[in-house]
Amino acid sequence: MARSVLNLLRNRKSIRIFRPSTISEEVLRLIIEAGVRAPTYLQSYTIIQVKDEEKKEELAKLCNEKIVKNASAILLICADLHRTRILLDMLGHEHVLRSDKHPIESILAVFDAGLVVENMIIAAEALGLGSVILDCPLIECKRFSELFELPKGVTPLILLCIGERGEVPPLRPRLPIDQIFHIDKYGEVSEEKLKEYLEELERRMEIENYVRKYAGMDLKYLDYLRLKTELTNESKKVNDEIQKFLKENLIKT
Repeated sequence: MARSVLNLLRNRKSIRIFRPSTISEEVLRLIIEAGVRAPTYLQSYTIIQVKDEEKKEELAKLCNEKIVKNASAILLICADLHRTRILLDMLGHEHVLRSDKHPIESILAVFDAGLVVENMIIAAEALGLGSVILDCPLIECKRFSELFELPKGVTPLILLCIGERGEVPPLRPRLPIDQIFHIDKYGEVSEEKLKEYLEELERRMEIENYVRKYAGMDLKYLDYLRLKTELTNESKKVNDEIQKFLKENLIKT
């Protein structure tokens, strides 16, 4: 049993091509129940299933169209300090969310949401389903907030798409363990090892034809990575908008 769980974790891959199919309410419920059993701080998260066809069409415009349209289940995961504040109000004390500064609760709300998503991803995998996470809700936070009528204090973070696998992608490279895992103190980064990792990443993604397959672009993977992370006037504008939204809705420092 332990070995099968470890194999599932070690071999799990994001699926970006789904076969058109449906997921029963019973199976989806099992996945969500697995999610809410994740270890969390104040359960400061909310999960919204997207079923409305008009909303799905809007998501297809805001996110990756093919992924969203072919996914059997679409779940929006939000950090939710709105409900947590109401819950704490019911205890009748002067609590931290009544303050204009609550960075701990804000950061842990994001952490809560991440733990829940990971549990749901593993549950879907155990049930023979594929999944992928999309960051478009945070990038388009204002539009998502309007589309799903999110109250103040609720921040859209990611979209979890689940469905029947329409591809069998290879395992993709990860950073070397010794650049991530340290004992007793922070270990300084080895640029040589990072360089080796980037070279291996470029080689493996080229074999997979990753960029053309998923982004429809004729670029090397590292050039694609540069494009996605480049500091431009547009990216500055997006970051300013997200920062403003987070200050108003989530992170109070």
